[in-house]
Amino acid sequence: MTKKLIEMTNEVEIDKGYELYQIIQDFDNPVQIFREAFQNCIDEDATEVYCHVHIDKQLGLEDLYLDIWDNGKGLKKENIDSFFGLAKSTKVNKNKTPKAGKLGYKGHGTKIFFNSERVEIISRVSKKEEWGAVLDQPVKQIRDTGTYKYSDFLQVEELDICLPREYPHGFFVRIKNPHYFKTKHTQYMLNHMYLRDYAKWYTVFGNIRTSISPPKNEVKLFIKGLSFESFKDQYTNLNQIDPLPEYVRITDENDQITFIEKLKLGHYFPEQRYTDVTMKNYAKTVGHNKPYYDYYSKEIYNSIVYLDNDIKFHFLIYTEGYETKRRYDILLSRKSKSAISQSLIHTDGERYGFWACKGGVPIEKVDDWIEGGRGVGTYTYIHAFIDCDHFELTANRGSVRNTDLEIIEKVKAKVNEILNEKSIQKLMKDRQDWEEFEKTMRSVNEDEQELKERFKETKNRKTITLPNGSKLIEPTKNKSGYNESETAILLVQLIAHYPDLFPFIILDYNTTKGIDFVIKRGEFPRYVELKGTMQKKVNHSFRNVNKFICYDIEIKNDEIITDVEGLEVKLKVNDSDRFNSFDETFKNKEYTSFILQPNSAVIDSMEIIVLKNILTQVLNAKL
Repeated sequence: MTKKLIEMTNEVEIDKGYELYQIIQDFDNPVQIFREAFQNCIDEDATEVYCHVHIDKQLGLEDLYLDIWDNGKGLKKENIDSFFGLAKSTKVNKNKTPKAGKLGYKGHGTKIFFNSERVEIISRVSKKEEWGAVLDQPVKQIRDTGTYKYSDFLQVEELDICLPREYPHGFFVRIKNPHYFKTKHTQYMLNHMYLRDYAKWYTVFGNIRTSISPPKNEVKLFIKGLSFESFKDQYTNLNQIDPLPEYVRITDENDQITFIEKLKLGHYFPEQRYTDVTMKNYAKTVGHNKPYYDYYSKEIYNSIVYLDNDIKFHFLIYTEGYETKRRYDILLSRKSKSAISQSLIHTDGERYGFWACKGGVPIEKVDDWIEGGRGVGTYTYIHAFIDCDHFELTANRGSVRNTDLEIIEKVKAKVNEILNEKSIQKLMKDRQDWEEFEKTMRSVNEDEQELKERFKETKNRKTITLPNGSKLIEPTKNKSGYNESETAILLVQLIAHYPDLFPFIILDYNTTKGIDFVIKRGEFPRYVELKGTMQKKVNHSFRNVNKFICYDIEIKNDEIITDVEGLEVKLKVNDSDRFNSFDETFKNKEYTSFILQPNSAVIDSMEIIVLKNILTQVLNAKL
């Protein structure tokens, strides 16, 4: 039985004003305004693109201008709605698919310009066709009328902007007071340091395809952001930045000579350095006193990878050392404090790892595609890109998540297959091996140097001479008293020379937990706490301590000592006591004893054995 064909008669209604406003707002980063502008320039075959951000101050008011112009083909009058209209792109064919090599094809990109006070354009298609147009207060127009309108065609003399006279064709857009940059929370992005970094990483001028296929004609971006002069004065030599910025002189719109920075099309990949000679030579060239392996840089994969159904992608992997990244990525955070404003700085985890690209332009981090990884921020030593023209971008071009899931899975599987190859694993590990090797060698060298220094220091160390002529080293004294570990060594040496000196036997010594010594005196084990210098505050409870052993004491007779519980004892010093020893030679010798007398019945009295006194008064040693 054949089903009846149902006629479709109800057309979908669209709130045009609301949709326009949503498209204007649909960008997750204000600085994407430059990404869209630069892409439009390159899509129109421009070889020179200029970007000038400046503030005009008049009568106490400030106006912010973003001026972007190029020598591309220009926009024909009949295509004006492809700039001002929605989804009216000239970069798609009759089948509504993008023309070859075009990225800005959705007809949404220029709408980011309209979240501003005013947009002016000039287009020169030929010497005979040059025109301008203006869009005023687009957001206000949408709010008031549900749509916006732009001007009729204008003579260029009616506008405040103009294209260079020598350009046979080109396009100029001026965006006045873009709403995105009204506050300090976003205006920092217009700083020249930030803009140049963004341009070379997130826009068409950061295109990775130049690594295997340089453009036929040199394509250049001339850029000048806010605080340009400060940047120009600061970055002048290889000690600070590599590659060195290239500055050119131009005549601005007021016929004044000014400087602007010139950037070439293409993502920056550092010179390869993966031998000790090349790394050391580079470190010497830039005058840095850093570990040379921090300048490591190696391309470990750069190839077109073919899948089925004519799907292919370009896979590029570099591994780079800590300093290598920071030579060209000057806004990358450092271990040490930086003079650069924190608002401009990004981290290794935010910037490095695996990136998905379309048309050679980095779109989003995809560290989570890598099997066995821990997600974003894991691969900070990796500088890698997966570039596939079959990726489909979201409306704001901030993600490849519109791509058919089957294509994504095939690309991911192939990427992981390549990464799991033994040769690639070995190359990826090479940077780490250099670092570990040099750290080991440095440790060996440091040990040798420390040995020399410590041997030299022993000649100046104070010694203790026993009656039999043996010499022991006195513990080192610092601001907090005598060294406790060296006091323990001295105690062990004394017992080795005089096994029966003390009327107890040491059963255990442990400094990692609890009280230091367990001794046996009579039938019961007891605790003994070791100190380099006995002081008025004890970091254990008196309840468990039977004795203290120290090298010296800083407490006087009748002074109070407290423990961690706040329990108090009073020191009693007896200058003519009799020494108790298992060794008859030393038993009953007169010496100075130290007893801690409690003021509470919950603790017993405790003896302090002061080794310095035992040495001089009992053993007759010479200090």
